[in-house]
Amino acid sequence: MDGSIDQPSADQRPLSKAEYVFQRLRKELRDGTIPPGAQIRQTDVSSRYGVSATPVREALRRLESEGMVDYSPHRGATVTEMPTHDVRDLYLFRAEVEGFLARLASERADAASLSALRAAHDAMRGLVRDGADATELSRANREFHLAVMRAGSPYLADHVMRPIWEKAIPSSASMWDNTERVEQFLQEHEAVLAALEAGRGDEAARLMAEHVRVALGERAARNSDSSPQ
Repeated sequence: MDGSIDQPSADQRPLSKAEYVFQRLRKELRDGTIPPGAQIRQTDVSSRYGVSATPVREALRRLESEGMVDYSPHRGATVTEMPTHDVRDLYLFRAEVEGFLARLASERADAASLSALRAAHDAMRGLVRDGADATELSRANREFHLAVMRAGSPYLADHVMRPIWEKAIPSSASMWDNTERVEQFLQEHEAVLAALEAGRGDEAARLMAEHVRVALGERAARNSDSSPQ
């Protein structure tokens, strides 16, 4: 059990217990350690983090205000689960924005940015060869997409798209556990990257938008398969 509060460095202010719990829980929600729909029991969190119930309640109230958890008197706190139509809207929004930013990246990316994108893609290939799990591949995929977006607009990538992705698409909700899909997604990344390297903006935009829509189709199929018959 990790029951001690992290010790801050000399130039950092000490975290309050409520802030410590808030940051830890938010990270676990964003990376999918606590999945959508899961119930968060205050007693479990208190025991796991070595704190009393009061800072846990304060942290959960903050997470509720950010829309990351829902609270009801009868069920307590549960991780927010997006309705199917909202997930669809999110992916269609991503397709439009990421296509737009891929076009901008083709115009704005310098040699260093393109080299970094190629390195990120090659690193994903390495993770696959090394047998990395789906959660790790999903995180690497997110960083590749954000790197492409950042080459187009750092502001939109980091201040608009990253918060949306981290809040709504946890790494544990991964589609990177299917070998055939992994190879398909990597080939689609390669095609986007080749278009960017060649300066073909319209092609990069089209390929990126199609790639996101393919991911939407895969997620919709999985949701349908998991629905009660």
